[in-house]
Amino acid sequence: MKIPFTGIEIRRATKQETSRVTAWSYTGARPMLASRSKPMLLSTVYRCVDLISDSVAVLPLKTYLLDEGGFKKEYKTHPAYMILDLEPNEDMTRFVFFKTLMASVLLTGNGYAYIERDRNLNLLQLIYIPTSQVTIVYITDKNGIMRKRYQVVGFKELVEPKDMIHVLNFSYDGIIGVSTLTHARQTLGIATKSEEHASGFFESGGAVSGILTVEDKRLDKKQKDQIYETWGERMSQHPNGIAVLEGNMKYQPITVSPKDSQLLESRQFNVVDICRFFSVSPVKAFDLSKSSYSTVEATQLQYLTDTALAVITKIEQEINRKVFLRSERGRIIAEFDTSAILRTDKAAQAAYWKDMFYVGAASPNEIRRENNLSRVDNGDKVFVPVNTQTLDNALMQKMPVEEEIDPDLSDNKTVNK
Repeated sequence: MKIPFTGIEIRRATKQETSRVTAWSYTGARPMLASRSKPMLLSTVYRCVDLISDSVAVLPLKTYLLDEGGFKKEYKTHPAYMILDLEPNEDMTRFVFFKTLMASVLLTGNGYAYIERDRNLNLLQLIYIPTSQVTIVYITDKNGIMRKRYQVVGFKELVEPKDMIHVLNFSYDGIIGVSTLTHARQTLGIATKSEEHASGFFESGGAVSGILTVEDKRLDKKQKDQIYETWGERMSQHPNGIAVLEGNMKYQPITVSPKDSQLLESRQFNVVDICRFFSVSPVKAFDLSKSSYSTVEATQLQYLTDTALAVITKIEQEINRKVFLRSERGRIIAEFDTSAILRTDKAAQAAYWKDMFYVGAASPNEIRRENNLSRVDNGDKVFVPVNTQTLDNALMQKMPVEEEIDPDLSDNKTVNK
């Protein structure tokens, strides 16, 4: 389709073009992280990025069919079901795809994936595209309206928004995401310098060796250089030994206090400050200096509600509005199965299914299926406690009849039998 007055043709990328998205720059060597390499060497940054991306990647992404009442049922026969939940493209599993996408979102501010469709516009693949290969451009249509398009390296034509998954990090305009590293640049610089200073400090032995003084004599440059060379050679061969001083030379050692040599205060502050930018508790970054069991337990719940939920929601909405056709909206949706988070917490999992069973929300066979157990006979019916009932049934029950009171009966009268 040609856009009037521009000479630009919008069409879908061919199979040859999409196959070169990751292949044109591949040489067999490990790809460099460019400007991201230095921040990722910081353990706190690596942990935060790894944690958030893993939290999304481990969750199954199910496709559901909604009925008129809003009840959902897995739609396994839909063309997008296996692609979203198992293999988004021929080179990646679901875990690898979403982990790579989220790492790009956090480190560059944007995560891109091209939507490849068949002739019937059904989903064929989700192809991850590095941020460095995508540029957002605007074109003018025949009505003079500016339209957003994506220019991808290797694609001959522009890509329409409906064919591009675009997950943004924090954004000021809703068009381009801003990397977390951009906001944390000053803190990352301080943290990097602290690590470099600590490394160099301890490599030097943790202290300056000392000062050599010569009494009653002024040394020229040649004599100083000779002393430096002799002293350096001696101390490099025997760093913890002794040295013989000549003439009227004296040695004055210089030491640093243990508090100054540890650098713990500054390095610990860097951990907390970096965690703030990624919205991750220091406990999740393995800083247990001020934690207890209750703190760790509360931190897990806080992380799921404050960090993981926001990331999951933005990916779900982007997939639902672009992967599925307009005619399918309102009937077909894709959602992450957050119950997978409880897979390793058997106590929480048992409590959840127990509550679901007692309110009649899950049958024994449904519970057994989710826990990888075989089906049992007569296990498809739901159960409710016998001591509970609906309000309507309670009102329909016969109320006890009150005894009639004789109006002539009083405290002053005697009843004869």
